[in-house]
Amino acid sequence: MKGGTALRCCLLAAFAAALPACGGGGGGGGGNNPPPPPPALNITTTSLAAGVVGTAYSQTVTATGGTSPRTFSIGAGAIPVGLALATNGVISGTPTGAAGTADFTIPVTDSASPAASDSQALSIRIDAVATGRNDSIADATPIGNGTHSASISPAGDPSGTFDPDQDYYAVTTTADSIVTVDIDAQVNGSPIDTVIEIVNASGTQLNRCVAPAYTSPCESDDEQAGVALDSLLQVQVNGATTFYIHVVDWGSNARPDMLYDLNLSGVN
Repeated sequence: MKGGTALRCCLLAAFAAALPACGGGGGGGGGNNPPPPPPALNITTTSLAAGVVGTAYSQTVTATGGTSPRTFSIGAGAIPVGLALATNGVISGTPTGAAGTADFTIPVTDSASPAASDSQALSIRIDAVATGRNDSIADATPIGNGTHSASISPAGDPSGTFDPDQDYYAVTTTADSIVTVDIDAQVNGSPIDTVIEIVNASGTQLNRCVAPAYTSPCESDDEQAGVALDSLLQVQVNGATTFYIHVVDWGSNARPDMLYDLNLSGVN
């Protein structure tokens, strides 16, 4: 009996010793399976904001999928004079050439071997900066998305008589847009109390402001009555059109420190 018991113990030990080897062999077989490929490389940016001659510009072309890092470049065509494309997809600089629209393609490649690639046709519209005063619709300064710094020394409000230093800006859209016009002045230490309105080419105030209905008059004095003296408007625009932003000061201060930033976004 003792000998039989010893034999059974030896057989069990041999069987147990063989199990890890079998398991290890199975794992080794699984390790030979290649990892799944990454998602397809795809440029997700389909449009770029407009710029303004002489105003700093920055937009980023983005992509998903592929193997990082990704490298962007300029293919056919050329971006506006004064702008440059970094390999990470950032287009930045200050437009210095003539106003107009630049059409180009941007290819992207990833770091796989062999490399994956994708390409996207894009364009950037550069608006001109008006020379001299912009105190009427006729000489309004064309602007696009971004921040535009200016100064003003007028008096009045949209229902009264204006001094000649009121400011007008022309905004041109190419598609349906919800455009936000935000004046920052008081928050930057400027004493100006801005009033803005959105008008058409005849100077008539539009009635397509304030979410969600966009049926309110396009006039704003304070972002928050009596507290936040900067002004803010959202206007709904249908299709390709041009409208005008009219900026005045509620008071009658004619001083060189009446500075403001006009922040424009949502223009398509």
